[in-house]
Amino acid sequence: MGSLNTGTNNIADRNTPLIRNCWYVLDWSHDVKSKLKNRMVLNQDLVYFRTKSGEVTALQNRCAHRCFPLHKSTLHTNDTIQCGYHGLTYNVDGECVQIPSAMNINPSFISIQKYIIVERKPMIWIWTGDPEKADEDLIPDYDWINDDQWGYGSGFYHVKGNYLAIHENLMDITHFQYLHGAALGTPKHAEAQIEVTVEGNTVNNYRLNEGEPVPELHKEASGLGNVPITRHAHSTFVTPGFHNAIALFEDKEGTNNGRVEYSPRILHFITPETQYTSLYWWMFARDFSVPDKNLDDWYTKVTGKVFEEDKDAIEWIEDLWVKDERPNFIENNVPSDGGAVKMRKIIHQLSLQESNDS
Repeated sequence: MGSLNTGTNNIADRNTPLIRNCWYVLDWSHDVKSKLKNRMVLNQDLVYFRTKSGEVTALQNRCAHRCFPLHKSTLHTNDTIQCGYHGLTYNVDGECVQIPSAMNINPSFISIQKYIIVERKPMIWIWTGDPEKADEDLIPDYDWINDDQWGYGSGFYHVKGNYLAIHENLMDITHFQYLHGAALGTPKHAEAQIEVTVEGNTVNNYRLNEGEPVPELHKEASGLGNVPITRHAHSTFVTPGFHNAIALFEDKEGTNNGRVEYSPRILHFITPETQYTSLYWWMFARDFSVPDKNLDDWYTKVTGKVFEEDKDAIEWIEDLWVKDERPNFIENNVPSDGGAVKMRKIIHQLSLQESNDS
């Protein structure tokens, strides 16, 4: 199996055990109804639905009798799930409340795992780790995303690659020029120096470009065209399940009626599905041309194309890891990998901590 050449072994890679004591996104709020849904999260198969009271519940997706998948079963109007194999019935807490073949005994000796769920619209979060460590205050703050002073686009991708590859792709935006071309990149942006800061388990990459045009993606919507701007770009690893990207375009001449600042932002919600596959939700926000709702659809389409290019790159790399098993292959780092390496070291330490605590 190949490795990453960092001068130290204290770094996470695609084989590092997944971090369970962390909040991850399970789904969009608007996509969970009173209907059984199924999803794999951190190698655990789940069934989930919205109850009559409006809360979301998530349970182990295996009947405790013969492992029949409960998402293939029946959701009753009283919020119980009846297994489609032998009829065992479970309530929202995962407790068995009925065994049709043994109506004369108390079924409470049978139960399935219930997961901790928190809904912070527009996302639903799940905790699969130690229940005693499930602090809701650890869920990243993104309340501003519900503000009507922003225009939005959003999407979801299933990625056939390890979740760290997604985080690393987001940390190192030198790839803009080469993977995404004119849509986001310029030669100056790829060559700009990167300032890396670490606070606790948060890693921020910052780069500054002076006197370059707005990226092609934003020229028309911002109304800036080819006006030279100062471009600030922050890419921040916040948790194993969340990444934040904030850009600021400064037009110091105030070309558009004196306006100086324009900010596009992207929230990235990244959930390991398995060790080598990931669930990836994103939300794009902008503080310019907000009344133009057609731009919401346009940004969803064009930003989605950019993320499809990222998805392709990650999957092609993962495919090579699987197919080409030469044991002596080493990935080498370059200076722009500084933030990603610090992020991987944090993941390594979190994984060690969980291993020692178990």
